[in-house]
Amino acid sequence: MLHTNTVATRTGAFHFNGEVAHVSSILDGKTVVVTGAASGIGRAIAIGAARHGAKAVIVSDVEQTPKEGGEPATDAIEAIGGTARFHRADVTSRSEVDDLVAAADEFGGVDVMVCNAGITLADDGADVREEDYRRLMAVNLDGVLFGAQAAARTMKTAGRQGSIVLMGSMGGVVGAGFTVAYSTSKGGVVLMAKALADALGPDGIRVNSICPGVIDTHLLRNTPAVASAADGFRQRTPLRRMGQPSEIGDAVAWLGSDLSSFVTGIALLVDGGLTSVV
Repeated sequence: MLHTNTVATRTGAFHFNGEVAHVSSILDGKTVVVTGAASGIGRAIAIGAARHGAKAVIVSDVEQTPKEGGEPATDAIEAIGGTARFHRADVTSRSEVDDLVAAADEFGGVDVMVCNAGITLADDGADVREEDYRRLMAVNLDGVLFGAQAAARTMKTAGRQGSIVLMGSMGGVVGAGFTVAYSTSKGGVVLMAKALADALGPDGIRVNSICPGVIDTHLLRNTPAVASAADGFRQRTPLRRMGQPSEIGDAVAWLGSDLSSFVTGIALLVDGGLTSVV
């Protein structure tokens, strides 16, 4: 329910303390689980789910405090009238991911699973260290698979035709010498979505990947090689700007909604057109 100090806009949205409280009802009645949701794109996805009418949002990360500071995602969601729970989970642990998905049972079970958690490396090139490579793959690839598997099991048990969204990247479609391990992991995510779409399609479960371009986040600004290249990317992007985390949240909401009911196995590029011209 919206707070009394909301105001309607010409678009039909509502604002609460500067935040857009309601954009649409495309996720009405759905319970959404988002990993890596304390900060950056994951936080925007979680808040976006509430803005698009989700019944409840399970916010998951290794800690609740955003890397960029500020209020927890759960507080931001509740401030705009949504329902949220924080559930700590390390996505590299299959048992912790299973427990995370089970946390959605409070609201009738998971309808939309967003496997967003991911990391970058400060030194990620042709000579990437083995221990760094293994750590990145454990989060960016293994953790995504564990989340998709856990959600699919519960959806099939409930006979639910749910949606699973995997977080890929522009870097999983085109390579770069300074993101060797990262691009490898995200390329794997893109193909994982296609393979899982085939495996789970007969059960009515859709699986897609989102591939963001250069998005203005704390993670980008604190990954030296990417940050140094960001302005060049921006100038080459047809729209001549970086994307905002909320724009990824909106794309995820669409893939989680019934508006995309015949869409599965795709890698949705949300990159301002950058991969069309590089």
